[in-house]
Amino acid sequence: MIERVFHVNVNCSNLDRSIAFYRDIVGLAAGAHTAPVEDQPGAGFGLDRVQWDAYMMSDARGTDGVVIGLLQWKVPPPTGAPPVVLNPLGFARLCFLAADLDERYARVRAAGIPCIAAPVTADLGVPGMAPVRLFVCRDPDGTAMQFVQGDVDRLVHVNVNCSDLARSRDFYLSVLGFHERARSTPDTQDGSVLGLGPDVRWDASFLDDQRGNGSFIVDLVEWKQPRPTGRPARSANQLGIYRMAMFSDDIDADHERIRAAGVECPPPVSLDMGPGLPRVRASFFPDPDGTTLELIQTQRA
Repeated sequence: MIERVFHVNVNCSNLDRSIAFYRDIVGLAAGAHTAPVEDQPGAGFGLDRVQWDAYMMSDARGTDGVVIGLLQWKVPPPTGAPPVVLNPLGFARLCFLAADLDERYARVRAAGIPCIAAPVTADLGVPGMAPVRLFVCRDPDGTAMQFVQGDVDRLVHVNVNCSDLARSRDFYLSVLGFHERARSTPDTQDGSVLGLGPDVRWDASFLDDQRGNGSFIVDLVEWKQPRPTGRPARSANQLGIYRMAMFSDDIDADHERIRAAGVECPPPVSLDMGPGLPRVRASFFPDPDGTTLELIQTQRA
């Protein structure tokens, strides 16, 4: 059974620089360090040989929340770039709550980090939800970070843009076991805070992960105006958000169940995570638009 989302992978070009950003600007702490000493077969990633250096970055909840898997590829080196606009198919932005949005914005500006726009108040079109204040900046490689005024500092969701919301929603609910928490269907909005122009429209579904307790949300968005562009990241070493990993307590059974749903899901592979860490078994597979998802299970001795 799929238990919960464990991490969202963010590929970077300079690990030390990105750790400093996620620590000092975002407020996360570095945890487990995964750094295989040698390269290893990379078929699970769709690559020949692979080696990386990575840290798990967490908010105050530690691994009880969802962590950012901040990863610098060594073999092969990183390639490409995160999307410039925020309406491409696939992963587009991470969202963090900030207990003091104005202080966070001042911190970002003082560090010389580019923002798409100053904080604005937006109506997300969620029944019963008041308008929220937010702004969007970028990490050192250009990955979009959305900060929203909240009552705590924590990672709250990842945005996944899709071409057909009903199809993607059904996949995440029926195949992966997510739970719908809310829908967002606002009237035309000013999309300047996202760099998408003055008039935007979307239809969205906020999906609780398998725990169903609000710990982490997948924000599925179908852009109506402008329509979604591009395609999800195709290469595991592309800079930006590449995959979302979910814990499984029986990866073989989950793999077979996902394949039975008509999804191309290669068999799990065994991966060395580095000195002092258990090996993991992992299987990578696409959502209906090709956004990369991952099942992981710690390998038993």
